Amino acid sequence: MNLSKLALSLGQSATLKLNELANNLKAEGKPVIHLGGGEPEEKIPAGADGESRKLLDSGFVRYTPVSGTAPLKKEIIAYTEKYYGIKPGPKNIVVASGAKQAIYNFLISVVDPGDHVIFPAPYWVSYPEMVRLAYGTPIVIQPREGQLLASVEDIESRLTSSTKAILLNSPNNPSGQVYPESFIHEMVEVCEARNIYLVMDDIYNRLVFDGRKAPSAFNYSKRPLNESIIVSINGVSKTFSMTGYRIGWSVANEALTQAMVKVQAQVSSCPSALSQAAAAGALRDEAGGFVENLRQGLEKKRDVMVAELSKLKKVKLHKPQGTFYSFPDFSAYEKDSTKLSALLLEKAMVVTVPGVEFGLEGHLRLSYCGAEKDIIEGVTRIRKILD
Repeated sequence: MNLSKLALSLGQSATLKLNELANNLKAEGKPVIHLGGGEPEEKIPAGADGESRKLLDSGFVRYTPVSGTAPLKKEIIAYTEKYYGIKPGPKNIVVASGAKQAIYNFLISVVDPGDHVIFPAPYWVSYPEMVRLAYGTPIVIQPREGQLLASVEDIESRLTSSTKAILLNSPNNPSGQVYPESFIHEMVEVCEARNIYLVMDDIYNRLVFDGRKAPSAFNYSKRPLNESIIVSINGVSKTFSMTGYRIGWSVANEALTQAMVKVQAQVSSCPSALSQAAAAGALRDEAGGFVENLRQGLEKKRDVMVAELSKLKKVKLHKPQGTFYSFPDFSAYEKDSTKLSALLLEKAMVVTVPGVEFGLEGHLRLSYCGAEKDIIEGVTRIRKILD
């Protein structure tokens, strides 16, 4: 069977592959503990449940406008104004089938063959492949030794006339680190001076700890939204524990947004009407404190994970500042993270994600969004094998 060179060149998503593996092992009755996942265990917000049931009960679940329903856009506008300090219009928003599609819409809309898209390591596993799907060239910026955040100087040194966009994820999956205000401020200045898009993957931006806030890039822009080079990507999957609903969105200038609408129209037509109703309900019902309760629970689990990892003799860890991931350095035990991850699955029945999949060898991504007892038992099993 003949397959395209592009399809043959793409790697499989490591996180999705490991999710499937963990589910299969559990179905077989194996005592597996899944520390590689990315789904909060909390039930969806009451507002999301109520709105989706109301639409189901109506018996009319139909196509929606390509860029999203008016009720959901209304809630996204209010949400963006409250948490980003900028009020977009409906024509600045594209509702997509998840944040991943929103990023893909952007890449297809702006990247020509050979254009560079820059992002620091560690990065979300799909970034390089998504850039390649748009026929762009991914440019990975490695952090300094012992660090998990790149510097502005490191990124600036790789800018060329071919650079089309810089993609940042903060708080970061997999490290849980948050870029400081000074970094975001400088990146906005650099991108505006060079007319390079700055894409902020904000999917975890409210899941931050220790009194921190993830800074909004719009706060440092000197341009109005419809002249802005900033693109904000967000969604309900993580912050509202609605991974199965597959709703994300982008906020950008109108010209770019309309290009992204055209792309989405040809790829998927529109997001699910049922999922959009649920997302609107979640955003509208936010006063109920769902996000803050989720955030507090994750902060407590973060502390449990850090305490357990500190019991390992040779692990180096930057304390996560947000998300529900930790990214400890296990290189003192085994530099090959794929080999180590396989060993821990075989010997300890614990699923982890190799750091090499995120662009940094020697690390493992361990999630703490599951039950506390699983965090404790999982890391205890790892310690028994390694120490």
